[in-house]
Amino acid sequence: MTVASVQALEQQLQPPVLQAVQHPLLTEHQVQLWFFRTDLVDPIISGNKWFKLKYNLVQALQQKAAGVLSFGGAWSNHLHALAAACEKLALPVTAIIRGEPELIGKSLMLQEFQQMGGQLHFVSRSEYRERENPSWLAKLQQQYPNYFLVPEGGSSAYAEQGLLELAYALEVEIKTLALQPNQIWCALGTGGTFAGLLSGRTLAYELIGVPVLKGGHFLAETVQKKLQQSVVKSPAFNASFNLLLDGHRGGYGKADKQYLAWMEHFTQQTGVPLDPIYTGKLCYRFFQALEQGSVVQGSQVVLLHTGGLQGRRGYDLSWPNIGGALLYG
Repeated sequence: MTVASVQALEQQLQPPVLQAVQHPLLTEHQVQLWFFRTDLVDPIISGNKWFKLKYNLVQALQQKAAGVLSFGGAWSNHLHALAAACEKLALPVTAIIRGEPELIGKSLMLQEFQQMGGQLHFVSRSEYRERENPSWLAKLQQQYPNYFLVPEGGSSAYAEQGLLELAYALEVEIKTLALQPNQIWCALGTGGTFAGLLSGRTLAYELIGVPVLKGGHFLAETVQKKLQQSVVKSPAFNASFNLLLDGHRGGYGKADKQYLAWMEHFTQQTGVPLDPIYTGKLCYRFFQALEQGSVVQGSQVVLLHTGGLQGRRGYDLSWPNIGGALLYG
């Protein structure tokens, strides 16, 4: 396979679009809201995942790699999307999984990873913590010679260009619809997507981030470092942003019954499906701000939907596709 294969795959995907949302609280507070629906790009290679993976895959093919090696947990959306992309590119893929092989029986994501041709390599939690240790990685790559390494979550120097394209696609949509958003909100895990939005910003809106992990104060410094190291920035680069550290709902992956019920009710009201880990928490925190009067009346706001809907099944929720039907149970 060649780089042209990645281009051919991209042509099969759908461009993300801005979707206006109606909700009683929005009407009450006279605020207009849009979702940037990157989840509509593809049912599996969805959300920000394609934008992170695109140039990693290009690099793997340019290097004539024997395969791709990456990391994650039993319900990793990143690994699920990576397996789907590698299957389409006929590129072998192996995932280093935190935990024991017994997880396969408990995780539809791991089962589908294998069905898409991926191989699973399980390591202990203590070993997994070494995933950024150069000496440990060197030993791992001895086991997988000439495999291209993609970091956990997909954020890397190669992902920067794809995330910048995501930022540009968002602004093209904003201009096409003649919007003038006051704020754009984005959930943060590693901060890669948020840094990409900052690097690509050319319009005068405030960028607000909602870390989905507890104790996310370190992410401000992480984002700043990513921006300093980035070689791709818009000519009108503006590094200012604001993080709301209280939107994690107890920590990464935590989802209480009240929150899940709110999330599903929101979907019934608006038709926008949410994932519990990222976009659900982002949306919940935005509506908290709305109720608290923190969003100025008359504002236009965009929330970035980063996909990952297949992970809903880890919370006993259905996996809806772009038409609303179920892909899997």
